[in-house]
Amino acid sequence: MTREALRQRQEDVLGALLRGEVPGGFDPRSAELTARVLRTKRRSDAVEAVPHLRDVTDLAARFDRWAAGHPRSGCAHDDVVDFVTDDDGVLPEPLASIRSVERVYRRRARWARDRRPGARPWVLAVGPWVWHAGPRVAPASPPASSALVSK
Repeated sequence: MTREALRQRQEDVLGALLRGEVPGGFDPRSAELTARVLRTKRRSDAVEAVPHLRDVTDLAARFDRWAAGHPRSGCAHDDVVDFVTDDDGVLPEPLASIRSVERVYRRRARWARDRRPGARPWVLAVGPWVWHAGPRVAPASPPASSALVSK
């Protein structure tokens, strides 16, 4: 088997496992276990890259369903941005703002509201340009410490 043929076979096997299919010549039970491990590893990489994903309701099912149809195209951060952009479920901030803004950049929406601290609140697509408009959203002030509060 040539190097190119081996690379293609590995790519086919990995793709089938990630889609939840059993590659030819593989034990179905072992293939399912391997696919589950690969999905869990991809999801844990995404959570490690962006810890806010821990706050997403039913993350495992939602991420795994999305990942089955979307092969990894970059790093874990790219996975997170692609997931939150494509997912239609409820997302906590700042992920909801990232989804809104990214949909404008990908031309799936003409405008968005960005609620992240330090960002301009309006994101508008005008022709080939994307504009961030409005005054910057002030970051939330840190809670007052009891040692610093005068009595």
